[in-house]
Amino acid sequence: MDYFLNYIFGVVGEGLVIGILFWAIAYITIESTSLGGAVKAALISELIGNIPYLFGVEPLEAPAIMMALVAAIIFTRLILRVGELTPLKASYGVAMTYFVLIAVVSCA
Repeated sequence: MDYFLNYIFGVVGEGLVIGILFWAIAYITIESTSLGGAVKAALISELIGNIPYLFGVEPLEAPAIMMALVAAIIFTRLILRVGELTPLKASYGVAMTYFVLIAVVSCA
């Protein structure tokens, strides 16, 4: 039960943070205005990317890293479906979002 609750809280918390962070970075640097699309894409990608945590997999183990990459690809594809950004700009926004998240976690 703990793994399931951690999964739910992780998806909602991280999904909202990633979506808002992506939107802020994209809005400032590449003029994207779709906050709703960014949050929706982040929540969906977090649902998939956090699946290993349901089984107690640690974040730096191979399955968790692979699912994080899959989640980033899904996030990028969902951002592209919004239709505001080119593939290069969407990839840039996702890369910058993950860069900021890694920097924050590393400094904490």
